[in-house]
Amino acid sequence: MLILPGDPEFDISLSALPPNWKDITHAYSGQVAFVADADTGILRPANIREMDDYLYGGEYEDRLKVIGDDGLG
Repeated sequence: MLILPGDPEFDISLSALPPNWKDITHAYSGQVAFVADADTGILRPANIREMDDYLYGGEYEDRLKVIGDDGLG
């Protein structure tokens, strides 16, 4: 099944963990988080250093702006 932009399931499928998430977790020795790309919302793996950079380097704030969330709750 092909899900294209505009389909109600498109955004849902982009924000889901990838099908091989267990393999990714194993490759990162269990020390992994999945972060949403600021522009696309597609989840990608991040180690601890990358997660810190995501949170404190501005990409997380950029993502909140894209989805219209002020981060306050």
